[in-house]
Amino acid sequence: MKPGFYAVIGNSDYIKINNRKIPIWELLEHQPTGWLCSLQTRPEVIPENTPIIWDCGAYSYREQDYPTIKGRYVDAYYVIHKYRLRSKAGDIIVSPDNLLMGDNINWRRQFNLENATNFIKAADSLPDRIPMATIHGLSLQEKLSNAYALYTMGYRHLGIGGLVRSASDYSGNLHIIRAIVEKLRSVDSSVHLHVFGLCAPKYASAFQEMNLSFDGSTHARTAFTEGIFLINSGKDVVRYPLSHAPRCLCRVCQMVKKYGINPHYCGKGRNHDSARMAHNLNQLLVTIDNISNHERIYLISGCGKQLYHPAPARELYCSQLFQASRDYVQNLNARWFILSPLHHTIHPNQLIQPYDKSPHSMSEHERCAWATTVTQQLVQIAADEDTEFVFLTGRLYREKVIFQTRSRGYKTRTIANNLGIGQKLAWLKAQILVNRQQMLNL
Repeated sequence: MKPGFYAVIGNSDYIKINNRKIPIWELLEHQPTGWLCSLQTRPEVIPENTPIIWDCGAYSYREQDYPTIKGRYVDAYYVIHKYRLRSKAGDIIVSPDNLLMGDNINWRRQFNLENATNFIKAADSLPDRIPMATIHGLSLQEKLSNAYALYTMGYRHLGIGGLVRSASDYSGNLHIIRAIVEKLRSVDSSVHLHVFGLCAPKYASAFQEMNLSFDGSTHARTAFTEGIFLINSGKDVVRYPLSHAPRCLCRVCQMVKKYGINPHYCGKGRNHDSARMAHNLNQLLVTIDNISNHERIYLISGCGKQLYHPAPARELYCSQLFQASRDYVQNLNARWFILSPLHHTIHPNQLIQPYDKSPHSMSEHERCAWATTVTQQLVQIAADEDTEFVFLTGRLYREKVIFQTRSRGYKTRTIANNLGIGQKLAWLKAQILVNRQQMLNL
């Protein structure tokens, strides 16, 4: 299981355009590490080819003396049956648990231990899933004791729960989390820990330092319940009431605008609210990405008109789109390379001759071979497997390369895709202005 942010999926995380349900993840500039889905929900769309944490949704039945989902008693065997129907190979499945609150706390403690014991045995019937149990306790000592008990049962993936109610106590929660992490990793350094329900940027920064995974539904709650518009501000987000929310040029807002959808609108239709949820998630992901210390290597297409004489690759291509893409990545002070149909991966300073070749003139076999060579070159360029490759390219330049780099464990991201050339140029110029303004503010 990879560390990082797992966004919570709701029932209807899509925008409906021309009778097509467009999932919000197709709109995002960044993607979360994975997603979390509760058995309490029944999503109409589910992301593919990405890990999902399947959770029993203990928060939803926290007030019940005996936990039920849609009238069915929740225990290890019930959730295993549901996970078998809904999860896929590589997903994480969570043992049923109960928050320690109310008048029957001792019964809840017993429920958690009994079901954790039964669940890890029953999980053998799903050998390609990863079982996880949740640590609970009313005191730090009880949490530490519970964590070790779950470890001795055989769990190597453990969640830390019950901290959402005290989310504002940042120092207190971090003290608890660090103590649990240190206790378990002193026993087994390979144990993976996940924090349920805390995803504010200041938590995200601490969790990345500790190499933890974490989840949250801030994007949905702020969009639907609170009517809040989030805007990234470097390594934090600013919360704006809709009446005072500034104009936004992020990828989500640009894409939905084409269809008359405005994330600033409230109470004017579900599409507007869902677009705001996508926008808020996008802003949160941008913030988490800014907090991250992993290296990013930007890749742009060597496309369009060229000079008539040899020149450094950064100067050879003279189309507006190439030059705007070049200015964007240079403005970020990031490492970047050019993908060329003839030369594969080119350093911007490499001297090359003008040429006449495009991915459209290549056969499917040639494009596969080209992508293999590019991937091999990128692996040699990357500092380590935490490197993220960011594609600011056309579809034919990236689709096979993304598949091959991801299969080797690297992170990838596409930006400004699905925009027309005019929209892409406008987006790139707007982002350069935003970045320059942020630098001035510093």
